[in-house]
Amino acid sequence: MFRSKLTCLLRRNKTINPFSNVGTSSSTSRVSNEPFRLSHILLFSSKTSCTSFTRNAAFYGFRSLHKGFSFPSSRRMCTAASISPSAKEGVKFLVTAGPHAQKMVGIWLFGSAAWVFSMVILGGVTRLTRSGLSMTDWKFTGGLPPISDEEWLVEFEKYKQSPEYKRVNKGMNVEDFKFIYWMEYAHRMWGRGLGIMFALPFSYFVRKGYMTVQLGVRLSALFALGAGQGLIGWWMVKSGLEEPTSEYVQPRVSPYRLAAHLTSAFGIYCGLLWTALSVVMPEPPSDTVAWVRGAAKIRRLAIPVSFVVGITAISGAFVAGNDAGHAFNTFPKMGDTWIPEDILSMEPIMRNFFENTATVQFDHRVLATATLLSIGGLWWATRKLDIHPAIRSLVGSTVGMAALQVTLGISTLLSYVPVSLGTAHQAGALTLLTLMILLSHTVRKPSPILLKSLSSSVARTANAIRS
Repeated sequence: MFRSKLTCLLRRNKTINPFSNVGTSSSTSRVSNEPFRLSHILLFSSKTSCTSFTRNAAFYGFRSLHKGFSFPSSRRMCTAASISPSAKEGVKFLVTAGPHAQKMVGIWLFGSAAWVFSMVILGGVTRLTRSGLSMTDWKFTGGLPPISDEEWLVEFEKYKQSPEYKRVNKGMNVEDFKFIYWMEYAHRMWGRGLGIMFALPFSYFVRKGYMTVQLGVRLSALFALGAGQGLIGWWMVKSGLEEPTSEYVQPRVSPYRLAAHLTSAFGIYCGLLWTALSVVMPEPPSDTVAWVRGAAKIRRLAIPVSFVVGITAISGAFVAGNDAGHAFNTFPKMGDTWIPEDILSMEPIMRNFFENTATVQFDHRVLATATLLSIGGLWWATRKLDIHPAIRSLVGSTVGMAALQVTLGISTLLSYVPVSLGTAHQAGALTLLTLMILLSHTVRKPSPILLKSLSSSVARTANAIRS
C-alpha cells in the first residue's frame, strides 16, 4: 500500500508540480519539474524566508507519503508569507543618494537629537541651581563672557538690580555670582552651538542633493523652531526679572512660559528623533502578516499612551514653574490628607491647574500614576501577541523606565528636590518619551506598496497550498 501511494505521487508530480509557479524574481524562475521530494519543500521555504513554514512543510511532506498529498491550513501558512525583495525596492526613501548618504544623514540627525537632549538636561541644572536669572540681557548672536575683573563687576551690578538678588541672594559675592553666570552662559551658548552644528551639515546635504523635498521642508521647520526657542527662552527669563506682585513671593519665571519653553524643546527633540528613525528605517518590521497585525494592535494602544506620557511631562514643567516640588514633601499622602483642602481655592477654577501649588502637584501625581498604569496595561496586552522581537523588547524597556521614573519622582519629592535627583528626574522623563517615540515609530503602518506585496505573497502561498 505504501509503495503504491508513493508511485502514484511521483507520477502525479511529473505532470503537475505543485511548486512550478513559485518564484522570487520573475515568473520564469521556477523549481525544476523533478519528482516530489522533501528538498523541494525546503527550497520553497527558503524562498519565502520563513522558518515556521520549513518546520510545518517538512512534517506534512513526510505525512503525505502515508496519507496522500496534503498541507496545513492556508490560514496558518499565509501568516508566514514574506515580502518580496522587489517590493522593498519600491519603498520611498527620505535620502535618495544611496546607503552611504543615508548613513551620514542619519548620524547627523541622531547627533542633533542627542544635543537637544543634553540641552534639556543642562537647562534643568540651570533652573535647579537658580542660575537662569543671572544674565539680565540677551542678544540673538550672543557675545563673549566677562574676562577682566572690571567686566565681572559690571555684570554683577546689573544682577544686583534684579528682584532675585534683592529677595533671595542679597549679600552674594562676585565668586558665587560667577558660578550662576557661567551656568546660564553655557546653556545659552550650547543652544547657539546646536544651531551651527545643525545648519552647516544641512546646507552641505542640500547642496549635494542627498535629501528629498519632503525631508528638506521638515528639517527647515525644525530649524526655524530651534531658532525661535532662543526667543522663547528670553521671553521666559524676562518674566523672572519683573517685580513680583507680593513682597512675600520669591521671584521666578512664569510657569506658563517655562512650560512653553520645555514643550518646545521636547517637540524639537521628538521631531529630530522621529525624522532620524525614518531616514535609517524607512519601513517598520513587516516580514509577516502576523507581525503587521500584531503591530496594528499595539499601535492602537501606543498612541494614547504616548499622549499620556507627553501630558505628564508638560505637567512637570508647571510643577517646576510653581516650585511645587518644595511643598507636600510626603508620599503617598499630601501632608496629612490625600487631597489638599485648598486644591480649588483660586478663581477662576482653571487657574488652579496651572498656578495653585497644591493642585499642580496633585495633578502631576495623578498623571504619573496614570502613565505607569497605562504602560503596564500596554505590556499586559502584548504578552501573547505575535510581534517582532524588537517591539517586545521596546515594550519591556518602556515598562522598566516608567517604574524607574516614578521612583525618581518620589525620591526627588521626599528629598526636597536636590539638584542631582531633580536633574535625573527630568532626564528620565525625556528618556521615557524617547522609548515611546521608538515604539510608536516601530509599530507604524507600513506603506501601501509593502502591504500590497505582502498580500500578493500571501495569495501566492495560498494558491501553492491549494494546488
